[in-house]
Amino acid sequence: MHRLIPSLQTTAKTVTSPLHDLTRCAASSLHTSAASLRASSSEYPPPNLSRAATADLCDVFHPEDVDVITPNKQMSIVDPGMNFRDYGGLKRFSGTISTIKTYENNPLVRAALSEPGNGRVLVVDGGGSLRCALLGDNLAEIGATNGWHGVVINGCVRDAEDIARMDIGVKALNTHPLKSSKRDPGLRDVPVTFGGVTFTPGEFISADHDGIIVAPETLTL
Repeated sequence: MHRLIPSLQTTAKTVTSPLHDLTRCAASSLHTSAASLRASSSEYPPPNLSRAATADLCDVFHPEDVDVITPNKQMSIVDPGMNFRDYGGLKRFSGTISTIKTYENNPLVRAALSEPGNGRVLVVDGGGSLRCALLGDNLAEIGATNGWHGVVINGCVRDAEDIARMDIGVKALNTHPLKSSKRDPGLRDVPVTFGGVTFTPGEFISADHDGIIVAPETLTL
């Protein structure tokens, strides 16, 4: 009987050893997967300094992700629910902000675009009206010729097909074939607010397919 005990002990070890190895293997695999997940969640492609897109500017000047709710003092992002569309030949543009506040009237839009733009961006708060256009091909061409980098309109444009061939960025809510009125010029170079962001003359704006960002100072990469 005494001779059988060592044999039984050996058999027990033989039976339990594969199970033990399987448990260790599973634990090791789980640890590796968790480590890989942590690595993949913390590693992002570096910003593309050459293109200076809104996404790249966010990566540098707004490094916090969406889980961090602390307001970022370096930039504001226009609510994408505004559904701005691109109409100009330039799909990415930026510059110093100049503003107009008006409603279904565009005399000041013509006056502003007739000035030297010097790479500025004209932000027109048209009150979100979808009843007429505040910019057409003639004014867009004037702006492009005078060195404006872009126009952002909280309202509509027309002559979209022609504007798409011009060397100027244009964002607007939609198109409308009807021209606007001339009865009330509006206000020039005052702070205007839409899309959850205040556009202040002299501040910086950058726009592309991904959205529109505004900052107190020029953002460069």
